[in-house]
Amino acid sequence: MCHRILIPLLAIAAFAGTATAAEPVPTEYVGKWVPATGGCTAPVHMLVAADKLTVVNGKDTQALGGIEMAGPGYFAPDYTGILAVLITEFDGDQPAVATFNVGEKKGVAQLDFGAVQPGQGNATMAAYNARVSKLNLAKRFPLDKVLLKKCAP
Repeated sequence: MCHRILIPLLAIAAFAGTATAAEPVPTEYVGKWVPATGGCTAPVHMLVAADKLTVVNGKDTQALGGIEMAGPGYFAPDYTGILAVLITEFDGDQPAVATFNVGEKKGVAQLDFGAVQPGQGNATMAAYNARVSKLNLAKRFPLDKVLLKKCAP
């Protein structure tokens, strides 16, 4: 199997067992997150609730449930920083991952969307590619790898 396919598969598999058991999202991350260079009225933003993450671009919205906060096993054993990671559809294809306190800076977040993996793979990879393709998050919501700031409630 090509290493370009194997690495994402291993990364997906590595998430298994790294989240806490159905804990709600901590309140410090719940709310509206907009591009760091924009204002809180930005039409493109991320809404984080205790049980889902929703991306918004004007009238286009996509809610992603099945969220889990990554547990200590997600990070290196000696990690003592303040990063926090929210994984969407944890028991599925995990189409988006939000990282909070990016660069060890409180109040900075980043959203990463899953991408279609090239090449031929097994049924699991085919299902992942079909789901990510159908969602088309990066094209619909220009928030992939954009630094975000939280708006006041």
